[in-house]
Parts: sequence; structure tokens; C-alpha cells
Amino acid sequence: MRLLIPQNMFSAIFAMTLNDEMKENLSVVPSSLISKKLENGEGDIGFIPFMDLITHDDFYLSSKIAISFDGRLSTSYLYFTPEQKEINHLYLSGDVSSNEIILTKVLFSEKYNTDINFTLDTDPVEIGRKNYLIAGNVNFENENFKTGISFSDQVAELIDRPFVNFVAASKDENKLNEFNKMFGPIDQKIEKNLTNYLGKIGFDTELTGFINENYNSVYYDLTENEIEGMNELIKLVFYRQIINEIKELKLV
Repeated sequence: MRLLIPQNMFSAIFAMTLNDEMKENLSVVPSSLISKKLENGEGDIGFIPFMDLITHDDFYLSSKIAISFDGRLSTSYLYFTPEQKEINHLYLSGDVSSNEIILTKVLFSEKYNTDINFTLDTDPVEIGRKNYLIAGNVNFENENFKTGISFSDQVAELIDRPFVNFVAASKDENKLNEFNKMFGPIDQKIEKNLTNYLGKIGFDTELTGFINENYNSVYYDLTENEIEGMNELIKLVFYRQIINEIKELKLV
């Protein structure tokens, strides 16, 4: 079974729980390409950005596994230049996906009554000189995350539920069923082995401490709480007229 995961440390932590056969068939892919690769038959299961479901409503979703957040830990962080009275433009940088592109609009409209504009930025990051939403591991280089605002926390606060950032998806219902059966409670396993996993990945002492301190805001098991969060996000993008109808999640 070919598994596709995004390029971030939380996917890497999940990958540490896999058996050897799954690890041999694992590919790490930019977030924005995972759904396309699933569509093209280049993978069987993929952890896709949740907002990809807007254009891929044929995908089945795992009812057991996702990558969700509701606190300081996040795959994306907001950075603002000081002494601003109004924020109406953001630069998007890093492993940007549909989550950042779509939910940035929703978040600023709902929380700040602002019609935010953004630019996809491939230049070197200059924190303090531009307003950024940065996705992926670049947040944890040079300790950038210390000055950032957790994007996941902002979204979770908006829906009053955990933000399901990546959901396990497939075009094949049977393969997704097979995938689900391979896992017991993931959160319990990771919590028990977290220090060991972080050591194998090679995080420095300070980042390891930050993850350990805030790990209770990260969830891999998909519960009713996360499913309600997904449905709330679908409603929000519908009310903002980003989609024409409220889509039903095809959970397996």
C-alpha cells in the first residue's frame, strides 16, 4: 500500500509509528500535490489538506486517523510586522496548500472583518519586514515559531473544535478500510514514545521541549470532536460562498 504524507514534522512523527512495510512504501510530498497524485494513481492513501475536499469530493476519508490541532503547535504560523493598525495583506510562504489559501480568507473575514489579500512568496523569509503566513518546517528553523501565532489555534478558536489540518483520504474505499485496520489508538502510542521519536528525527533540545510542552494540542485519532470540526469548516466555506453546497464527508 503506497502512502503519501506531507512535508512537516507532524507527519514525520506519524511515520515513526508505521511498520517496516509501510515505511518502505512511504513518499513525502509537498502538501499541494498529494491530492493530484492520488487522483493520478500515484498513491493509495494520502494525508491531504482538508480544504482539498472542495475539489475532490470523490475521495473517501478515514474515520480513524487525521492530523489535528487546537493550540500552539501547528504546521502554519502567522507573523506580523510591528505597529500596524490594519492588516489587509499577507505573504504566503513554505509548504502552502489549499488550507492556507482558503482558510486565510475565512479567518480574517470572520475574526477581523477584513478582506485579506495575499501573495505567494518564494523569496527568502524576512520576518519583521512583511506579514506572513508560513507553512511547514521552515517555521521551526532559526526558532521562527517563537514569534509566530499558531494558525491552527486561530482556526480551532473560530470553530470551537480542533482544526483537522490533514485527513487520510483515498479513491478506493476498500484500501482505506484496510488502512484503518492497521492502527489502534495512535495518540496513546505516540505519547508513550514521543521522546524516542523526536530523538530519532533529530530535533534540537529547545524544539523538543516546546513540542513536549504543547503536545496535548495535537491529535492523530479522529473522534466525534474532530468530525464536528470538519463539518463546521465546510459550513464556513459554504457561508462565505466559496462552495455552492454543503458537502457530505464520505467517512469510512
